Amino acid sequence: MKEIPGVDGPPALPWRVRLFVTAALLPVALFTVACLLYNAPASPVQARLARPVNDVMAPYFSQDWELFAPTPGTSNDLLYLEVTMRRAGSGTTVQTKPLEIEGAIDRTPRDRRWNPTKLPGVVLAFQENAADYARQFSQIDENYPADERAAQKKALLKRYTPTFQELQRFLSVRAASLYPDAKIIAVRGTFKQQPIVPFSQRYERPAPRQPVTGILKTAWMAYVPGVAN
Repeated sequence: MKEIPGVDGPPALPWRVRLFVTAALLPVALFTVACLLYNAPASPVQARLARPVNDVMAPYFSQDWELFAPTPGTSNDLLYLEVTMRRAGSGTTVQTKPLEIEGAIDRTPRDRRWNPTKLPGVVLAFQENAADYARQFSQIDENYPADERAAQKKALLKRYTPTFQELQRFLSVRAASLYPDAKIIAVRGTFKQQPIVPFSQRYERPAPRQPVTGILKTAWMAYVPGVAN
């Protein structure tokens, strides 16, 4: 191939183009690294970087079983939080009134579309477990002799202890966010359910009132310090 005299090679790209290409490739490189660490076997490096990696992967790319629900919901699940605490500068212990926290959690994906969250799915899982626990608890009274019920209820609680421990941590985080200056002592959750108003009745005046049904109220659980961090 004949070379043209005086030409050393293709002209260099302008610095603005090089800067743009570098800026465009940087997120791709970071995402690739996050994917590798997210799917890599457990290791000390993965453990140290788990939090930033999960912050990238979980909101956008983790599987959400809600996508595969076979039928639309027919009821609103409600979760009420109660807190025993001492307010800042006070030595008196107070108990808050039940505060419904499910609605605010359900709104977060719509309020923050640029940074979605899996919290609604987490709370939905708690609701499902609470309903299962309450159903099995009542079945013990129906299906077992009186002298066997205590042992069966103890075994049932043992099976659900990991779920209640996660709920304890979750409620502790919510309590810390709601009462940041208070010394929180204990938390308690109450699960309730309310039927959704049928579409054909949504514009009636006065609006139809749907009854709220209690599902399960937990015992008081000690606040988990530092879990909100």
